[in-house]
Amino acid sequence: MDEYSVIEATMSILLRGGWVLLPLFLIGWLGWFLMFERYGYYLMLKGRSTSTFFKDLDAFGEEAAFARLKKRRFGYFLALVENIREYRNEGPVAVRNAMLATRHRLDVSLSKSLKTIATCASIAPLLGLLGTVSGMVHTFETIQKFGFGNPVLLADGISEALLTTQAGLLVAFPLMLVYNYLESRVDSIGDYAWGEALKFEERCFAKEVE
Repeated sequence: MDEYSVIEATMSILLRGGWVLLPLFLIGWLGWFLMFERYGYYLMLKGRSTSTFFKDLDAFGEEAAFARLKKRRFGYFLALVENIREYRNEGPVAVRNAMLATRHRLDVSLSKSLKTIATCASIAPLLGLLGTVSGMVHTFETIQKFGFGNPVLLADGISEALLTTQAGLLVAFPLMLVYNYLESRVDSIGDYAWGEALKFEERCFAKEVE
């Protein structure tokens, strides 16, 4: 019974808000889905430490440490370390160029859903504004047909305008906050993996100098 009442209440709001609420509803769900997906993925990366790799490096050697690193699947750091191993015979410049290219590629990959979240946050208030205009047009059409004598009919148009404005802001505001937070997480993950990879690079070329 409660489920039916929730569905009925939702349908009532959608009908009062007009057609604009439907795309707003879909955009909101898409934005929140991508937000949770990205947050879970970044949280997983955050929890993976490279300290074990350096312990394995000291205890078992490079090949064993690298094999164990592959099993842990810390993808960002792993990709940078693979660049160092692949290009170190060509010198520090070749290694650094490969690492920079890999970092750019990985940053783009990590940020791919963030652009969609930002787009949802940008479109939502515009759709809300469109609904506001639609509601006011509805109100003026009612006034033109029936005058000011029936406040109930006028309330429908005003309700449509206010509901869509509110819905647009409710969708956009949290998505924009989350977008800024997730964008900072991308930078944090990249900076951490880059710093740890530089430690490995330094160790590799220090051994060659010795």
